[in-house]
Amino acid sequence: MTDAFPRGRFVWYELATSDPVAAQRFYTHLIGWTTKEGTAGDQPYTEWVNGETHIGGVMQLADEAKKAGAPPHWLAYVAVPSVDETLRPAEGLGAKKLVGPMDLPAVGRFAVIQDPQSAVLAVYTPSGEAPGHDGDPGVGEFSWHELSTSDYVAVFGFYSALFGWVKGEAAEMGPGNVYQMY
Repeated sequence: MTDAFPRGRFVWYELATSDPVAAQRFYTHLIGWTTKEGTAGDQPYTEWVNGETHIGGVMQLADEAKKAGAPPHWLAYVAVPSVDETLRPAEGLGAKKLVGPMDLPAVGRFAVIQDPQSAVLAVYTPSGEAPGHDGDPGVGEFSWHELSTSDYVAVFGFYSALFGWVKGEAAEMGPGNVYQMY
């Protein structure tokens, strides 16, 4: 992984859905994304492309995920220097490993975890350059990540320890509700 994508940066977004073709039509019309057919390991994989920037992928929601009750969903991937070296402290901090770690040849290594408050994300170490780019997101790119949780103080400790995220501004959102920036 390069210095341009330090640990803790969101670098990829994947949509698992019951109808990938309809999702492609929807997001192409709504946002203007295009798609590129490729592979992830030995499986066909469709990537989302915004201009020249590859920003994510879309795939069929897996049968085992459906059986487990998972609805269609987006999954954000966070870059880390080593998936394996990230999983150990993540589990020590209360995370649960849901998938992996797994290698995708010529793509990288990833694992899906659930944080101590039950939010799900993936940790990812690319085999080459990380997707995305430096700088502010452009039009049509993901630009804000928001976590609604029952205990933002506790979950901040998790993300701070795991990814080095630091607190920014906080805004009072009514009695007992704080919007904390990281």
